[in-house]
Amino acid sequence: MTTVIVKIPEGKESLSKEFFKKHHLKTRILKSKEDEDLIAKWIDEGMKSGEVSEREIFETLKNN
Repeated sequence: MTTVIVKIPEGKESLSKEFFKKHHLKTRILKSKEDEDLIAKWIDEGMKSGEVSEREIFETLKNN
């Protein structure tokens, strides 16, 4: 499985969700600025260390 994080402009969420649904892809939309900051931090850490725990990412996504 591959995870892609996409920044979507305000108000375009439903259009994007339709596109992913049409292609049978699971979506999760995060709106909390705090969660966005946390994921960005993990991406930065992953770029430096080469790995970020999948468990950490899925826990954050599950909680939202």
